[in-house]
Parts: sequence; C-alpha cells; structure tokens
Amino acid sequence: MWNLSLQYKKAYEQAHVLTLVENDAAWADEIAYAQEQGLNLLQEKNREIMELRDYLLSFLPQRFHTYVLDGTMNTPQLAKAVREDYIKWQQQHIAKFDAVLEAAYHQKVQTLPYLKNTVREVFEQSLHDTRIVDVERLDHHIKLTIDTTGGFTTKSIIFLTFTNIVMEAGELVAGQYYVYDELQKTANGVALRVTVDCPETEWTIEAKDIDADYYYRPKAYYDFMENDFELYMQTLQLEHGLLFFAPQVKSKIMAIHKQSPFLQLEEGNLYVNENGVFVGDRRVADQLGDCIHFIHTAVYEDPYAHFSEPVPIEVLEEAALGNDLELKVRAWNTMYANPEELAPIIQRIFTDMLLDEEDMMQCVYVNHFNKERVLTKELQLKYKSIID
Repeated sequence: MWNLSLQYKKAYEQAHVLTLVENDAAWADEIAYAQEQGLNLLQEKNREIMELRDYLLSFLPQRFHTYVLDGTMNTPQLAKAVREDYIKWQQQHIAKFDAVLEAAYHQKVQTLPYLKNTVREVFEQSLHDTRIVDVERLDHHIKLTIDTTGGFTTKSIIFLTFTNIVMEAGELVAGQYYVYDELQKTANGVALRVTVDCPETEWTIEAKDIDADYYYRPKAYYDFMENDFELYMQTLQLEHGLLFFAPQVKSKIMAIHKQSPFLQLEEGNLYVNENGVFVGDRRVADQLGDCIHFIHTAVYEDPYAHFSEPVPIEVLEEAALGNDLELKVRAWNTMYANPEELAPIIQRIFTDMLLDEEDMMQCVYVNHFNKERVLTKELQLKYKSIID
C-alpha cells in the first residue's frame, strides 16, 4: 500500500489556496498597515475571493460555501467560530500531508539497502524540483533522463533505467517536474511512485532491476557560468570522464582543444559557424558560451570546499570582522569547528561586533557558541535578545 498519492498532494495544495487572517488583532494590524501604504485592503480581499470563488467551491466543505458566495470568507466580518473552523480544517489537511511525506520517506529509507549502489546514491538525495527531460521506452525497459538544475542533489544529470518491468501505471512525459517520491521493496523487485507537475500526474512503476548513471558539474562551472567558454575549457580535466549532453546529443568528450574544433566527441567535433554551434551536422546552441551548460563530469568536486579551508589564527579576528565575504565565511567556519581552542578570539570578536537582530547568521553563530559555553556572561547579556 502506498503512502504517497496525488489525492493527498492536491488536498495539501488546496489547503493553501486561501489563508485567513487568524484573529481580530491581526486584522487591525493588517488594515492599519494597508492604510499606511495607501491600499484598500478590504477591496483587495473582495477581489481575491471573487477570483477564487469557483475553485474554492469545488473543494471546500459545504459548510463554508455561504461565506465564499457572500464574500465574507476572508474579511473581518467572518464569525470567529467559522474562521477557527476553517483554520482547523486547513491545518488538518496540512498535517495529514506532512504525515504522508514522512511515511513515504521512511518507506524509501527502508528500501534503499535493496538497491544497487549507484541507484541508492541517487535516491539518498532529494530529486524534488528536478526536471524529466527524456523518457525513452524500448522493449522491456524505460530510461529516464533527469536534469537536476534547480534541484537539491549534487548531481547535475541522472539516467535511471528500469528493466524487466512488471507494472506501470499513470503517465510520465518529457518536460514534467519531479516533485515527491516513494520507493517500496516488492516480491518482484522494487517499485517507485512519483508525483510530477506540468502537467500534474502520478506515475508508478515496478521493475525487477533499476540502474543509475549520473554526472556532476565541473567545479569551475559555478565560476564561469555564461562567461568565456575557451577559458572554461582550460579548467576541465579529461581524466575525470567528461560528458557532453545537449538537445539531440549525448556523447563522451574524447579531447579538448584550444581552438576550433574545441571539443572532440565520440559522435563528432564541436565547431562554430555563422549559423550557430554544431556537433557534426546537429545544431546544439546559438553561441559557444551556451555549451558551458552541456558539460558534465563523472567525478564530484565540491565547489564550496574552499570555504572549509581554515584561516590562520593570526588573521582570524581581522577576517571575521572584515569585508572580504569569502575570507569572512572561512573565518567563521574555522571558529565554528574549533570553539574551545579559539574561545579567546571568539570572545573578542563578539565583544567588538555590533548586535544586529536581523542578521540571521549572527543569530546562528551566537547560539552555537553559547551552547559550546564560549560566551561569557557579559556576552550573553549583550546578545540575550537573539539567544534561544
């Protein structure tokens, strides 16, 4: 039995369609603020309820329909009991979906040991907000190509292959976004359920075998992005196993050249002419700089590793309070990892630093070093407003 379902996801999203101001005091604050800004809040609320009316009536319980139809659902005139009833209904749906996601996550964790190492490494990280760019269907197998741009995994491109398929239900097409998933061990192998968006569907597959292949962004990618392609080529390491993946082209990079053809691929050379960028006779981009996004590596290099490089003690104080952002991050990371050894320096830094209640990182560091018993009583008093 699956925990994850499109029904629960839709109910969760519907619970967020209309958010009510929770009490009379909050209403007074919102109205006052709107007046300061020259806005007519009640007029805006009326416009909102009119725009949402038909959709709200399609899923809200019948007991709320009267207040949607007469336009009072999101106004101060709504009875307190009705407002509290709606908020309770809303919170119940949100809590239910949170429980569904937690159960699906635990089910996935229990299934991970049954997966091949490469597949396990894929699902150990979230695929949320990744994009399915290709669905290849051949006899007895389905191959998914997933672009992780905008997602939360360290991998940049993922290839999942399901072989000896036992069952498939629902629709999955290229262009959809991967949202939530659940894995289950079955008598036949492993089953995967995914909810996807654009369009919103639910897809379930059971297969005897799942394989995975994946690549990463080269470390220098985050420094160059849209910049000099030729200079970027000089940072790449061929021995790391490079892949060129573009629309209509997936090919290993065999050689790198300083001039055209800049890349020698298994499927042809990369070259530029007045009509664009080509691999063989296939046009892959408008300009050479676009191809920076098409290059992936088989070896992971942490693009933020330099932030973990310790700062020498003699310049630690200056670095932590200075304006060089990278050096500042490294300084705080150095202290974060060595609170006892560096306690005197940390205390001097917090003594010199001005309290800023809006600085989230200052709050994090103050609480961390307070728990590590580094802050003196004087510093605890100074920063008491942001200490948990």
